[in-house]
Amino acid sequence: MVKGANVGLAALSEDVGSVMVSLGWSSATGEGDADVSVLLLDGDGKVRSDVDFCFYNNPVAGNGSVQLLGKTPTADGSEDRISFDLDAVPEEIDKVVVAASRYGGSRFGELDDLRLTLADSAGEGLVRFAVEEADEVSAVIFGELYRRSGEWKFRAVGQGYASGLAGLATDYGVDIDDDAAEEDAREQGEQEPGQGQEYAEEAPLPEPAGQPTAPARVPAQATGARADDAP
Repeated sequence: MVKGANVGLAALSEDVGSVMVSLGWSSATGEGDADVSVLLLDGDGKVRSDVDFCFYNNPVAGNGSVQLLGKTPTADGSEDRISFDLDAVPEEIDKVVVAASRYGGSRFGELDDLRLTLADSAGEGLVRFAVEEADEVSAVIFGELYRRSGEWKFRAVGQGYASGLAGLATDYGVDIDDDAAEEDAREQGEQEPGQGQEYAEEAPLPEPAGQPTAPARVPAQATGARADDAP
């Protein structure tokens, strides 16, 4: 798929009640890494509460319909797998955003072969999307699953955020703790806002505007250095 393209899952396979999404990358040293996160959004394009923000400290969301399965080593990098039981996603959720972020001042430009693949419940590959032009950003939205006319569709996004995970999460209504935001700002330095994009059809990504009725809070380690990086 190309950036901005979308496709209905039912047109690709009969076994899409549950799907597996994998995010992968490689590096020259084989040591480059990133953290996967998933945001479950309601009809307003915002998380309902902190339980809708799925990341390494909260690996299961949506009443168990979304699960981070962890990393699988590859020849020159790693691949993160995420399981989606689309039939069990809460009815209030209209869209699921799949992203990844780097930490410790690292950027995605230091990684190669950024990609998303999607497979059906039988393990058959349905979608492959290569993310490009993510050199100076520390967070990237790879793609999104969303409901449209009673079916699930997938859109290839490839949107980068120079402001990192904190900027991405804030756009979707996650309330970042002040200390976490300050820590992230020190680590990131003065950055330009995330790079937006246009889509050929259908609804664009939600614009950051206002705070949600029930804001979520992200632990400080989710926006800066990881907990397991602490001295």
